[in-house]
Amino acid sequence: MQQPTTALTIEAGKVGLCTNPEKCKIITTTVWNDRTDIQATGSDIEKVDDFCYLGSYISVWKNEEDMEEQVY
Repeated sequence: MQQPTTALTIEAGKVGLCTNPEKCKIITTTVWNDRTDIQATGSDIEKVDDFCYLGSYISVWKNEEDMEEQVY
């Protein structure tokens, strides 16, 4: 997983973009369960088992489980 992350960082840099490891998260499935540290721009990327993205709950332990979240 480190190799594609490094390649992405290099290609993004060519067009003036940068990777912010503080805003990145890595989630792995049971198929790929290598928990070695992955780095972007010299800092470790956080490994998580679940997270919420645009109202969808993504988890390692379950398939996608949509949780309707409304912000009032």
